[in-house]
Amino acid sequence: MKRSVWPIYEGIVNGAAVTLFSAMVVVTTMGVFYRYVLNNALPWAEEADRYLFIWLSFVGASITMRHKAHIAVDLLLRYVSPAWRYRLVLIAQGCVLVFLGVVFWASAPVIELTSETRATATDIPLSWVYIAAPTGCVLIAIETLRLMAHTWAEMRQGGAA
Repeated sequence: MKRSVWPIYEGIVNGAAVTLFSAMVVVTTMGVFYRYVLNNALPWAEEADRYLFIWLSFVGASITMRHKAHIAVDLLLRYVSPAWRYRLVLIAQGCVLVFLGVVFWASAPVIELTSETRATATDIPLSWVYIAAPTGCVLIAIETLRLMAHTWAEMRQGGAA
């Protein structure tokens, strides 16, 4: 894939995260304003915030993966040779891909099961909420594959990055 595609992709994902977060701020502010200033709570604000947060968590996890900012235990990596360090990192990234595949696969029945169920306050299909999991898995998998390609390139160059 051409390098020019990645800045566009990253911009779209980052834009989605900013949009989700901004929507959360607006909905939360409206909820607080209506509840405490107008004394008339919005029945859908808490539910909408929860669903926006779920989506933001999955989109944000992919951005976090891009920057290698997830929590990692790298104690073993400190004590092995650079060649083994790269191998272990690639194995760990492969395990991440396997886990994402399992979650993606397991989410399909949940989405199908909830496709006819509607949320109480917002009246949206609950499958719209649950589809955040496979969407997040795809986004995180893309970032993991990018990291694996970078790790592989570093390993092939003898550790120089």
